[in-house]
Amino acid sequence: MSAPSVYVRESGTGSRTVVLLHGYSDHGGTWCKVEPELAERYRVLTVDLPGFGRSYAQWRAPVFDHYVDTVADLVADRTEPVALIGNSLGAVTALAFASVHPKRTDRVVLSDMPGLAGIPRVWTESARLPLDLMSRMMSRPVPMPVMQRVIGEFYTRAALHRPERMDAATLSAFTANFADRRRMDTMLRVGRIAVRELGRLPIPEMVHALTMPTLLLWGAHDRLTPARAARRVVSGPDRRVVIIPDAGHCPQLEAPTEFLRAVLPFLEHRRLAAGEAGT
Repeated sequence: MSAPSVYVRESGTGSRTVVLLHGYSDHGGTWCKVEPELAERYRVLTVDLPGFGRSYAQWRAPVFDHYVDTVADLVADRTEPVALIGNSLGAVTALAFASVHPKRTDRVVLSDMPGLAGIPRVWTESARLPLDLMSRMMSRPVPMPVMQRVIGEFYTRAALHRPERMDAATLSAFTANFADRRRMDTMLRVGRIAVRELGRLPIPEMVHALTMPTLLLWGAHDRLTPARAARRVVSGPDRRVVIIPDAGHCPQLEAPTEFLRAVLPFLEHRRLAAGEAGT
């Protein structure tokens, strides 16, 4: 399935729609370990956000405004509100959509979202580097296959608590984002703008202003957006924080069973029992 210029994988059926939104430099394949079970229950839209994956050439600034519009277009045919599940940059996108379109949002899952406790320094420092310098560092004279392996190794170690859990197929799909210099230049440009925009978003205030049920989910060993940021969120009947003990920045890849153990009851309108997926 594709909306204007944006690649979307549609799976499952049902009256309820779940939209999956990936993180920075990633693509819809990051949901490969949880999408099948979600699709057994719901209509699932797995998005390659503009600037990444098969939508890498289709983006514009402001980035988050564009992403909100993209999701709105993708669910325009839905008469019922949709559920959004986002990881990292995708979580910010889900939060932004739910804030702008509360009546179109049934509930929202925000996984390892930056911004609750400020923007990680590694993000802001990377955004300050000149694009041409970064592009040169990541292109010639280093052969692209070698660069892909280097980036894949960095991604695995940054995103996962236990890098050995990254399977070859998922890693290969991720490194396809870096098949040529144009894709890398696009990723860097989108990332630089997105980090600047993220620094201006009042993330904590946006979370507390949400009017729909919200699940904030973290890997306990997240190196990029540490789980201690979750302490800034006040839990309540419509807002819950779950920490997955043995996972990093991408718990949907590293601990899919625990991820689904938290997410599925939430989507089914059933309250999570204390300790069910780690708190």
